[in-house]
Order: sequence, then structure tokens, then C-alpha cells
Amino acid sequence: MENRKFLVLGHPRSGTGFMVKLFRQFGYQIGHEIMGRDGISSWMLVVDDYQVYTDLTLNRKDFTFDYIIMNLRHPLDIISSSYFTENPSRVSLDYRKKHLNLEGLNRVEVAVKSVLDWYKKIELQRPNLKVCIDKNPEEKLFYFLKRFENKESLLPVEKIERKVNARNHPDLTFSFIKANCNKDIVLELENFCNLYEYKIA
Repeated sequence: MENRKFLVLGHPRSGTGFMVKLFRQFGYQIGHEIMGRDGISSWMLVVDDYQVYTDLTLNRKDFTFDYIIMNLRHPLDIISSSYFTENPSRVSLDYRKKHLNLEGLNRVEVAVKSVLDWYKKIELQRPNLKVCIDKNPEEKLFYFLKRFENKESLLPVEKIERKVNARNHPDLTFSFIKANCNKDIVLELENFCNLYEYKIA
């Protein structure tokens, strides 16, 4: 098994591409769905399986990492982007369906439940750091690196443009999600948003 420093994990459309740019601002070579000198940012490596995009030879079980970093942004943004731009891709959705139980759900429920359960898989891996990319991620990573990488000479970086690998799409409102999902999924979404201090109403 090969060892790298960082493994960055999220859900599709959660900002894994942004995290690559953020790490590079601090001098670390993190690849987006490819393995860099210091690690990788890839939603596919949440599970022990081969990637289905970019570098198809990469499998989580072939590597160890010093740190696991979880990234996310507002859950409603991830859900909206997944619903309109990611889930229509059968490759991406089938990969997640292979590792999640999404049977018997409508399209809205699939988008919500995929986000919730993919993050549950990440959370159970006890990530060393959780970065909300819409909540001052530059400062969050800066202090993590200074503390755990002993980077005393590290300097703060300027705020990075958030739109990395952005796709235009409409937004799903919480009221729309609530009207199209069963109450257990809605409650789980509310709890997830409250846990990471995101307002949904």
C-alpha cells in the first residue's frame, strides 16, 4: 500500500475541486480525482472501489493516508446541484447506488438521501478535519496545518473564488424538498443541517 498525506472526501458537487485549489494555495500538491504528491480529493474514494472518472486505476484500498479531510457546503446547494447536474449521469449515480440503498425512492429523495448517506460514510471514518467551503475555509485549513503539520512559517492566504467546477442550475427550496420527500428523510436532512449549522428555512 502507498501512503499519502491527505485524503479529501465529499459528495459529488460538494467542492472537492475547490479543496484542491485551497490546498495548493498552501503549497500542497493534491490532485482532483488523480493522485498527487501529497494526496487526492475525490468523492469516489469514500468507499473501497475503483474510481469511475479520471483515473480508473485508483482504488481506496490501495492507499493509506495521514489525514482524512471532509468537505461540504450548504446541503441544499449540494442536493440541488446533484439533482439537476450530477444524478442525470448514470455513471455517477450508479456508482453511489452500488454502495448506498436508494431503492424505491423518487428523484428528489434519491438526491437528498445520497447526500445524507454518503456523508454518513465519511463521518464514520472519523475525519481529522471538516471544512465547510462556504464558511471561511482558508482560515480553517490554515490553523489545522499550523497545528498538526507544525507549519510555523505558514502564512494565511487570500480568499479563493468559490466557483470551481461550477455548473449552472436552478435551486431546490426546502419547501419543495419537504413536499416531495417522506418525513423521515426530511427530518434527517434537518438534523444534518443543524449539525453543521446551516439554516434551511
